[in-house]
Parts: sequence; structure tokens; C-alpha cells
Amino acid sequence: PRSPAKTQMLSRSRPLLLPLFLLQPADAAQDAQPHDTVVGPLLRGLVGGAGYGFAAAAISHPFDTIKVRLQSGGAAKAGSASVGGLLSLYRGVGPATAASIVFRAVPFVGYEATRSWLRAHGLLEERPLAAALLGGAVGGAMRGCLETPAELVKTRLQLQSAWSLPLLLRGLSSTVFRNAAMIGLFWAAFEASAPLRSRLPPLAASFVGGGGCSVLAWAAAFPLDTAKSCIQAGGGSTSVVAQLGRIYSERGIAGWYAGLGAGLTRAFLANGGGMAFYSLIQAALTESARPACDASDR
Repeated sequence: PRSPAKTQMLSRSRPLLLPLFLLQPADAAQDAQPHDTVVGPLLRGLVGGAGYGFAAAAISHPFDTIKVRLQSGGAAKAGSASVGGLLSLYRGVGPATAASIVFRAVPFVGYEATRSWLRAHGLLEERPLAAALLGGAVGGAMRGCLETPAELVKTRLQLQSAWSLPLLLRGLSSTVFRNAAMIGLFWAAFEASAPLRSRLPPLAASFVGGGGCSVLAWAAAFPLDTAKSCIQAGGGSTSVVAQLGRIYSERGIAGWYAGLGAGLTRAFLANGGGMAFYSLIQAALTESARPACDASDR
């Protein structure tokens, strides 16, 4: 049985978006309104994930380009002071947007599958942060396996360097490692911040939760992203440890965090804006499902 305080917190902190829908335990899903069964989680994930991914890529791509160029030492090549340089910040936006739209739903699927398996086996029931971290890491690893080719093409286009089919899987392990760490940390922070977010209006809770938790996750795991960018930029070892060692010998600890400002700005705007846009899509899906449910009730 759930205490009244916990029930009230869940009802106040449940915005209309898939990430929080997936965070609910199985018994909480039964408390949903009838129209939630008409617009199922798969449809919510596909439609909402596409909107989330499009919004995130459109908002964040210029910051991502700056981050990648600083990480790989290619900023001087960009000529960003000119109009052409400003337009060049959107180099690689095509594969980035396609990847963002397609792959945003993948971590949610991995997260929910892992949490469901843990609940079914009675594991980590008293450790929700550990369960969230593990679920996010599984989802992140799944996404990393799928998005490595798009990440490589995006990185090469941002640096205005060539790429070829044999290179598409370069950086696979580093992308999987980065995604598992960052998305795992994101979900742990999201779980931990639920009581604070429950005090905000749903749309604000979506923006603050998505943006704030992403900033925390990216700040903690940023060196892994720097190593991944250098690996996919070309040349050198494909080992994360070797790349971090090389960067440290050339630029010190500061080299691990090159582009941090642009990276955190991108994370906050992309994931905050994406979550807010996602919540609007979920609201529209829920509203469109109501007439069908009302008719069936009659």
C-alpha cells in the first residue's frame, strides 16, 4: 500500500511525457486515466521522441559544433567570426537531427525494460537511485550501439574533414561508454530530484528536470565525451584511456574539459527544451485520446 503523501507526490510530479511515465512502478500505471490505455507508451515514445529529438537538435547543434571543435583543436579552422562561419555551425545538422529523432526513444526502452526486470525479480527495490542508474546505463549503451555511425559523420562534418564507410564504427566503444555513463547519471539525478520537481508546474518541471539533470550528468562524464570526439575526429588510438592520457600530456586536465561551457549550454537547452516540447506533444496525444474514451464509456 502507498502512503497518502507518496500518492500525492506521484500525482503532482507526473507530467505528460514518457520519461516520467516510464519511471512509474507497474502498480502506479494502473492509476492512470482511461485515455492512457488508448495512447500507449510505444506511440508516445515514437511521436514524442521524434519531437523531442527534433527540438533538441535544432536548439543545440551550434553549441555542439563549438564543443566538438574545441575538444579536437579544430576551432581555428572554423572561421566562426564570419557569416560563413556562423552558418558552418550547422554543419552536420542533418545526420545529427536524424539520429536525435530516431534514437531519443531507445534509452527510454532500455530503461523501462531494465526497471521492469528488476521489479519482477525483486532486485534493488530499496535502492531506487541504483536501479535508475542501471536502467539508464543499459538504455545509454543501446543508444550508443545504434548512433555511433551518425556521431562519426556529424563529427567529421563539423570539423570539415572527410569520412568513409569503413570508418562508420570508429569510436563504437567510446560512444557506448559515454552514453551509458551520462544517461545512467541523468536518470539517477532525475529520480533524486523528483520531490523538488513536484513543486513546479508540469511544463517548468519538464524543462528544469531535463535541463538540470543533463547538466549534472554531462559535467560528471565530460572527459569521456572529449575522448570520444578525439577518437572520431581521426587518427590516434581508439582507446578512451589512451586518448585521455594523450590529451593530458598535451593540454593538461583543462584539455579534458575543453568546450565544457558550450557542452553544458547545449545539454541544458537541448534537454530542457526537448523535455518541454515533449510534454506539449504528450498533452496533445492525451487530449486527442479523450473523445475515443468518452465514446466507449457511453
